[in-house]
Amino acid sequence: MKLSRLFKKKPAAPQAKTTITRTESLACIPEKICTISWHKQENGEVIIEYPLPLKPFFISIARRFYKTEEPTLTKKLQLDSVGTKVWLLVDGSTDVKTIIKEIAPWTGLSLQEAELSVTTFLRELGRRGLIIIK
Repeated sequence: MKLSRLFKKKPAAPQAKTTITRTESLACIPEKICTISWHKQENGEVIIEYPLPLKPFFISIARRFYKTEEPTLTKKLQLDSVGTKVWLLVDGSTDVKTIIKEIAPWTGLSLQEAELSVTTFLRELGRRGLIIIK
């Protein structure tokens, strides 16, 4: 018996990728997560504060130091003027295409440039768990 058979990596099970078309993605509606706190500063920019997920190892260490309560680490994200405008347009009823059409003339970008900018920004907000896409 060859040892290579024992230690051979098994092929990964194929994962079903759900791909949507560009038209479908522009018709999606982003919505803010209700547990996220945010406020508008005096200069008009928005600061978003959201909790960081901790790994179980760090939670067990933190429990030893904080006997009374579990610590919740938060992170603050300060948005620039364009990010603030997009954040305020994310209201749970406006689709991505409408947000792009609002941002393009306001920033002086073409529709294609605004689409790339807005979709990248929304993807990053989704990756951080600040919005969901309906």
